[in-house]
Amino acid sequence: MGIRKQFAYLSYKDFEKMRSLKSAFDALGDHVIITDKEANILYANKAVEQMTGFPLEEVIGKNPGDLWGGRMPQEFYEKMWHTIKIEKKPFVGEVRNVRKNGKEYWQELHISPVLNEKEEVQFFIGIEPNITDRKEKERFREEFTSILAHQLRNPLSTTKWTLELLFTKGGLTEDQHQVLYDIYKNNQLLMDLVGDLLIISRAGEMKAPMEKLDLASEIEVLIEQFQKAYPRVTFSFEKEKGEFPLYTNKSLISQVFLNLISNAAQYADKAKGEVKVVLWHNGEAYLVSIENNGLIILPEDQPGIFTKFFRGSNAKQGKEIGTGLGLFITKLLCDHLGGKISFQSPRKEGDGAIFFVRIPLGQTS
Repeated sequence: MGIRKQFAYLSYKDFEKMRSLKSAFDALGDHVIITDKEANILYANKAVEQMTGFPLEEVIGKNPGDLWGGRMPQEFYEKMWHTIKIEKKPFVGEVRNVRKNGKEYWQELHISPVLNEKEEVQFFIGIEPNITDRKEKERFREEFTSILAHQLRNPLSTTKWTLELLFTKGGLTEDQHQVLYDIYKNNQLLMDLVGDLLIISRAGEMKAPMEKLDLASEIEVLIEQFQKAYPRVTFSFEKEKGEFPLYTNKSLISQVFLNLISNAAQYADKAKGEVKVVLWHNGEAYLVSIENNGLIILPEDQPGIFTKFFRGSNAKQGKEIGTGLGLFITKLLCDHLGGKISFQSPRKEGDGAIFFVRIPLGQTS
């Protein structure tokens, strides 16, 4: 790490001095290469040969993408080149590569541009630690959680349908109805928890797929769905004129607003619930507010609102059972998508809460 920071912004005239550090680079256990501005390899240390399986004489003068690289989505490389060649800044990412024998492995990619006196890119230094073991552990954890959640969901669904059938047929005493209802509530809580676990288990897959969508249209679809699910709640949607193009993961961005609009509806005033969604932009970002007129988030509960398994002390008044993962997941997704989430409660207009989501306009293409 010290060497990487030391040479992050070397000038061109210092490149000859850097050659004297060949022995230091060779002694590193991490893969190190230096390329020209077209990514042709000028230098590779001994760890490159050990990690990739390519002899050093086959590496010099070649492009990494033609040997062990080129296995990531096109968007990854476009972002990498824009960062190091246009913005002239260091780039950090994770890449899946392939050894000469065809075996896949993962590396953490650190590339820094080397500039001349005119601030023009002349070389790139790449330091790439092997992170295959870590990635395999992450994949195992994700697959295990997904399989476990899937196996749990089927019997829980069967239990739910059976209990609903018993409620429909009737003939239960008051005590029997209460016992079955308690089982039904706990079963529903487990189903919600399984669904939340499935979302969290996919955290490692959040990078794909990306697509272009209109944010206003996605929100309108969700509001239509919730209006049917909560007929006693009045929903409204206000937006500035025009389209709101966004290049993002559709599933994840939809989950953000699904969670927030669902929460707003569930905790809205019981007698005359209102949920208002507003979408606008300020030249730098899309801004979305979701507010309701129901329960406030108590001051003592506000610091923990985005933490795991947390429910406000008055939350049962709006929703009897819950996993305490909804807002934690929402913030997790917002952070991953490059956005920000915040809230205010009570609102300036009265009771209830208002959540704000900020999505940078840089994600529009």
